[in-house]
Amino acid sequence: MVYGALSTHRQTDPAALTIPLLARSVIYETKAVRGFWLNRWFGTTSPTDALRALSEVRDLVADEVLSIPPGRPFPLERFAEALAFAEAPAHGAKPFLVLDDDRDGGDA
Repeated sequence: MVYGALSTHRQTDPAALTIPLLARSVIYETKAVRGFWLNRWFGTTSPTDALRALSEVRDLVADEVLSIPPGRPFPLERFAEALAFAEAPAHGAKPFLVLDDDRDGGDA
């Protein structure tokens, strides 16, 4: 499984877009190669099925079957910096925006 290709979406070097594939695996172990784009799936599946799948993934993360790569928080005011970080070559973390939600007026 290849997870997350956004870091290669502007890549022009064919070597950087190559996935190693052993012929033996495909022939003798009857493995298959199939593309999947989550955005397209969300557009074609029902809201119920999407929520069910997200719930299953959440449970797998909670049970530590799957792990989420580390993220790097950026306040919304540093959106441009977060975008530049996302566009940079591999850096070991995914940027995410932190929205300051102070609707209750308390100090969180």
